[in-house]
Amino acid sequence: MCNCVDDLLILHRFDLHGRPAKAPVIRSVIWSPPAHGWIKVNTDGAAISSPGVGGCGGVFHNCRAFVKGCFVVPLSQVFAFEVKLLAASTTINLA
Repeated sequence: MCNCVDDLLILHRFDLHGRPAKAPVIRSVIWSPPAHGWIKVNTDGAAISSPGVGGCGGVFHNCRAFVKGCFVVPLSQVFAFEVKLLAASTTINLA
C-alpha cells in the first residue's frame, strides 16, 4: 500500500482499514569533487526483472566538477548482478 489518497479511498470503499506504509527517511546527499588532478566516476545500472531488460551508465568528472565524459550501455536479458559487473568493467576499460 502506498501513501496516497486514492489507495485509501479504495480501501474504505470495500470497508477495509489499511495501515499506510511508513514514510521513507529523506537524507541529504552532497556530491563532492575528487582531489586536484583526479577523475571521479559515478556509475549505476539496473534490470527490470530477473533476467530482464537493463542498462548501465556512468559519468566522469574532474576536480572542478566538469563532465569529462559519460557512457550508456543498453542491455537485454541480463540479471541485476551482471549489470553491476558490466558497469564496473566498462568504467575500468574507459578509464
